Order: sequence, then structure tokens, then C-alpha cells
Amino acid sequence: MKKILLLFLITITFNQTFSQTTWELLNPKPTTNTGKHIEFVSNNNGFIITSNELLETIDSGTTWTKKQNITSGNDISFKNGIGYIVGDYGYILKSIDNGVNWQQISTGFNTSFNTVNIIDNNTIILSSSNSIIKTLDGGITWLNYTIPNVAVVKTAFTSSLVGHAVCNNGKIQKTIDGGNTWYNTYNTNVIPSNFFTVYFINQNIGFASREHDYLFKTTDGGETWTEITGSFEAMYDFYFLDENNGFATGDHGATYKTTNGGITWSQIFFQNGYIDNTSMYGIFFQDSNKGFATGARGRIIKTIDGGNTWTQHSPTYNDFRQLQIVNNNVGFALTNNQFYKTNNFGDTWTLVGTLNLGTSVNSSDFTFINENLGYATTGGPYGGHVYKTIDGGSTWSILNNGNDIIDEGISSICFLDGNIGFISGGFNQRKVMKTTNGGSSWTQVSNQAFGNIQFVNSLVGYANRIGNYYGAMYKTTDGGNTWNQLIELAGNGINSFHFVDENNGYFVGDNSIFYKTTNGGASWTQISVPYGYYTLTKFYTPNIGYIVNENGGIYKTINGGINWSSLTTQYSLNSLELVNNYIFTAGTNGKIYRSFTGYTVLGTSEKETEKQFVVYPNPTSDYVNVSLNGKAEKVELYSADGRFLTPKFITNTKDFIKLDMTDFSLGIYYLKLTFKNNKSFTKQVIVKK
Repeated sequence: MKKILLLFLITITFNQTFSQTTWELLNPKPTTNTGKHIEFVSNNNGFIITSNELLETIDSGTTWTKKQNITSGNDISFKNGIGYIVGDYGYILKSIDNGVNWQQISTGFNTSFNTVNIIDNNTIILSSSNSIIKTLDGGITWLNYTIPNVAVVKTAFTSSLVGHAVCNNGKIQKTIDGGNTWYNTYNTNVIPSNFFTVYFINQNIGFASREHDYLFKTTDGGETWTEITGSFEAMYDFYFLDENNGFATGDHGATYKTTNGGITWSQIFFQNGYIDNTSMYGIFFQDSNKGFATGARGRIIKTIDGGNTWTQHSPTYNDFRQLQIVNNNVGFALTNNQFYKTNNFGDTWTLVGTLNLGTSVNSSDFTFINENLGYATTGGPYGGHVYKTIDGGSTWSILNNGNDIIDEGISSICFLDGNIGFISGGFNQRKVMKTTNGGSSWTQVSNQAFGNIQFVNSLVGYANRIGNYYGAMYKTTDGGNTWNQLIELAGNGINSFHFVDENNGYFVGDNSIFYKTTNGGASWTQISVPYGYYTLTKFYTPNIGYIVNENGGIYKTINGGINWSSLTTQYSLNSLELVNNYIFTAGTNGKIYRSFTGYTVLGTSEKETEKQFVVYPNPTSDYVNVSLNGKAEKVELYSADGRFLTPKFITNTKDFIKLDMTDFSLGIYYLKLTFKNNKSFTKQVIVKK
């Protein structure tokens, strides 16, 4: 993270009992997996299947939860209280109570099913790529019928005898004898010409969609098919209320509506136009107004005005670039140029503000000093601005009269407090700029371009140089006025680093790069890690920490990197935060996860700390008194996420300290005192209002 991180935990040891790590998905909820199909059995009760989950709502889509894991899911259907879920390798679940309970059954055929057609309680027709599996007795016995010389993608049966199959080779086939025999009703020589789906309103009227944005309609029960032309993307699912009024979902996040039986379609977007990797695969309408759709990234959308407007179930499904937890309640996350905020430690997120930067500029980094004061930067060839907020990200003002502070983009930002801060970046004209007045003016202090900057106290800071082939670490000991190179890697870049104190630090990079220093960067030792390209690292203490590879694989060490254990793979993570006993991650597709680390933070010696100093009143709303057993050589104050704060002394004597806490917001803080013997002790201070 390109922000100041000063962890008081150097004086704290950890209980080495590590519980089984579990990860809680905070966004998007309830899943990040692609929704394949959606069905409602009542106004309130509905279901969505993904490849391995069954999701449910019992309040008409206000909330969705994971009902249960499933082995495989390709299609779901209900009729007369009977429900079926079908998947790969013969996997079938059946419900006889509208989805309350599910039981796995077997047809005796180990094939992968793509469609389930429920004709009545007894007649169920399943399809695979080359066969029909049918029961006439409610699933007691099953019959297998081959569909020769085709690769079936989807089927639609309008009765126990009449069915239609769309195929990968541009063919549509029909059966009128329950799947015993099949004949072609449409064929093409165009390559490729794979069909996506088939849907029938009744026995006569149906639709079929094919790649390259082809749409076909039949009005004679599938005997002939007519192409419908229009300006639309590929359609993946249909739902019609009657012969004229219908809806469709499709490629690149499009939804469509027709009022004339599919002759023309109007495009309705829940986002700003067509966007890659946002395709919608399932749609269902309860009535002419209320409908739902589901698709890529776990997205669920809802309309209550007949598809004219759509709202997303989760705040965002877009890629998060960065995450910062400011205190025990408040955190911020950045996606594109939008800031999302939590006031309950990540449980829920809301869009709080947007940087209006235009289409060619994106915010590259941000840092918050507290829950109200924050700074953000722009990157890329047209970036180079710094923005400031004083209302928790709701509004942002541009600094430096709107002029670039660094040409060609800013890659990192770090603020020690509300006044002193640094930015760095540029390509041809690399710079490190410093401000001492909250960004009102800036002075160049180096000609390097840093990818990350971190200060461990007001004087000592570290940074890594941007570059894929000659990564380097730098250090300042005078508050950022000068920077000296510590180490340079030939042929490898440094992607991330983290220092837990002035001496102990780590950095990671490509080609299994992992280095450690115990003397403030004077020397470095390369340590073996599981093979990979590493993008992130964070440490609690000199021994306990995490590294993340480019695939989102998270590894943990409790002995300074000697041994590593794999925790999970979350795919394409961009941010990692350690806050108290929790680890937060954020990345692509709007993913934010939280996990309790399993470490219980314990004082090195509670009794020994009590002998050194006592804090009272605690909690406090204004002032805190500290009774000392000997003069403290150094007094340091930290926020809950480890940021260095400037103590406000009212009294500071050999045996007594009084601190003014009136300007600090509600939350938990940590007071660290260092004595002559170089021993340090930390106590928690709670500020109430």
C-alpha cells in the first residue's frame, strides 16, 4: 500500500495458535461467481444457481444469501412445486417443496446436463451435448435417447413430445416423438455459428440466439426460423410475459425489452454502455414491472418499472484498486474514480464520492489521515493532480490550482499527518515532491519515481523505485528531504514492500523475489518462497506476515519467512490490509474479503506494563493521564491501523504525562512508551464522545 503504515505491534507478541482461516465476502454479496440462471417460485422466494452455489431470496430480492453449496450447476427449473438443478457428470438435485429441501438423485447416466425441462410432475426431460435423458415416472426410471451428429447447447420442450435443440454447429433440430428421432429445422454454413440458447413462449412462438449477435424467431413451432436484425449484442436468456412483451439479457452487460413480439428491441443499461466481462445470463420477471437478472461477477440486478431502469444488488462489481481501513469502523475503497466507504468495519459499503476526472484519467492512489481528511492522486500519461477531501470522500477539491504537480502521472502518495506528505511519479521527468502545508504547495526533493512510500516514524521512511528490470529500495532519515539507495536488483522489479519498524522490512517482486532486512536496509537477505510473481506483502511483526502472488494466492509465515503456508487463492488481488486481528483484501470484480487472522494480540507482559505506567481515565472523552515509573525517553501515539499520530502534551515530566485527546475522533488508539533500557510498552486508549 502506498500509504503510511506504522505498526505499534513491534512491542507486542502474538499467540502462535493459528485457527483455520475463513474468509468472509464483504462485497459483492452473496457471491463473486457467475449467476447462470434465476427462477422464482413465489413473489418472495427465488433462486439463482452458479457453478457451485444455490442462492436464495425470501424477501423478493431485497437480500440474497447462499442457501447451500452444490457440486455443479448448469440449469434450474420449477413447476408445480417440483424443482430440479442439473450439472456436470450426471449431477442432479431434486426438490418436492419449492426448493426448501434438496436431495441428490441419479439417472444412472454419467453425462453433463445443460438443460432441465419439467413437463409435469412425472415427465422430466434432461439434455446433454448428444442425448436426451427422460423420465415418465417422476425420476424412478430414466431413458436415454441419442441426438446424433450434433453438439447440443440448450433444449426447449413445449410438450412431452415436441422439443427443440440448438447446437454448436449452427443447427437447430426438432423432435415430435419425445426425443426418439430428430430432424433439422435450421442450418448454416457460416463458421463459427454456435448457438447460445433457445426459448419458447408457447408451442408456436420461440426465439434462438447465435454468436455474432444473430437472433432468430419462429412462429410455426420451430419448422422455420427468421432472422431478426437490429442493433444488439448476443442474447443469452429470454423471458416473455405474453406473445408481445418480453425481455432478454446478453453480452457486455446489456438488457433488452420488446413490446412487439421481438421484432424490435430497446437496449437498457444498468451501467455506462457495453463493458467487457459483465455479461448477463439469466432473467426472470414476476410481473410486468418487477424483474431480476443475474450474470458475470455474481451480479444481480432488479427492476421495478418494467425494465426501464435497473439497480444493482451490491454497491459495485468493478475492480477495486486500493483499500484502506482507517479505524475500527471506517474504511475506503477505490474503483475507477469512485470511492466506497464503510462505517461498520467492512460489513457494508456505499458509494460516497466520485472524482470527476474525465474519460482518459484515472485515480491512481489515495490515503486518508482520518475518517474525514484524505488525499487522492491521478496517474497515467494525462494525470498528475492531487485532490483533497475534508468530508470523508463526499467531495474533492483539486490542489495546485488545477495544474499538474508531476507530469505523466503520480504513482504513490504518503502523508505523515494532515500537513506533511509526499507524492512521486513521472516517466521521463521523475520526481518526489513534498508538502508541509497539506498540499497547498510542493517542493521537489528527489528525481526518482517511487511506486510505494512508507514512513515508520516522522524521520525514517522507505520507498521502492518504479521499474520492471532494475528495482531498487530507498531510505530517508531526515523526514524525506533526501533519499539514498539501499539495494538495486538487476533484472527484477520490486512490486511491494513493508516495514514493521525502523529495522525490520521485506520486499517482494517477480520470479519469486522475497528479501528481508533486520538493520534498516543496510543489508538484505534473499529468502526462499513458493514459486510465483509476488505483488503484495504485509507483516504484523518481524516474524508474522503475508505475501500475495499475481494469481491472488495468499501465503503466511510465522517465523520471518523460513516457512510458508498457503491460505487461499482469491485471484487478482490489488490491496492487502492488516488491522488489529483482521486481514482485508480487495481486488477485481468488486471483491472485498475479511478474515480473522486467528492471532490473539497479547501484551509481552501485562504485569510488567502495569509496573511501567498506568493510563487513566480510560476510556476518555478529553484528556488522558499517564503515571510513570521512570521517565519515558519516547512517547508515541498510533491510530488503530498503525498510523503515527502527533501527541499533544499538556504535561510531560519524569513521572507524569497528560495528553490532550479532544481533537481525536471516536475510536481506539495505542500509546507506546520507550524507556532508558530501550524497552517499549504499549497500552490501548479508548476515546469516547
